[in-house]
Amino acid sequence: MIKGILENELFYCNHLGTSERDEQDIMKFTVKNADTGDGLVDYIQHFAFAEEDAGVMRTYLVRAKDTDELVGYFSLKAGLVSTNEVESDDGIVFDTVPGAELANFAVNYSFVKKYDINGLGSVIFENFVVPIIKKASCDIGLRIIYLFALPYEKLIETYSDYGFRRLTPKSEDELHKRLKPRYDESCIFMFQQL
Repeated sequence: MIKGILENELFYCNHLGTSERDEQDIMKFTVKNADTGDGLVDYIQHFAFAEEDAGVMRTYLVRAKDTDELVGYFSLKAGLVSTNEVESDDGIVFDTVPGAELANFAVNYSFVKKYDINGLGSVIFENFVVPIIKKASCDIGLRIIYLFALPYEKLIETYSDYGFRRLTPKSEDELHKRLKPRYDESCIFMFQQL
C-alpha cells in the first residue's frame, strides 16, 4: 500500500471521498444489466456517501491509473455469521464467525464498453477486495468473506468462480431465517474462508 492507495499495474483503489472527482464520476456510473444492477447504481449515487460518513460501510472506488476513469466500486462492512443455532432453556444460542461482508460490488459498464474489456470483476476482487480484507483480518480477526448475491444463476456462477460457496439448502434456509438484512431480502448467502 502506497500513501493509503492500493494499486496494481493498471488500476488503483481508494475509499470514497478521497478525490474531488468522486461525486461527479459516480453520477455517470452504469451497469450492464439495469434489471439486476439498478440497486448498485442507486447505492453508489445516493447512499454511499452517507453510509461512509456514518461509519457503517466503507466504499472503495477503483480507477484506471492512466486515465483516472472510474472502473468499478465495492463496499465492505464488518459483520458476523451465526452457526450451530440451538434452542436451550435460555433461549436460542449459537456460535459466531467474524467476517467481512462484501455488500456492494459492481464494474462500471461505461468503462468496460469503451475499452472492450472483460474480467474486470475478477481483477478488482483479487487485487483490491481480498487484500483489504486480509489486512483487516490481521488487525482484528476475520474468518470469512460473505455476501448476499441476487438470485441470478449467472451472478451466482461468477461469485462461485471467485471462490464463494453456498450452504446446503437446509443450512441456507436456516441462516436466512436469522441473518438476512432487509436490503438483501431476496438474495442468496455465499461465503469463502480466509
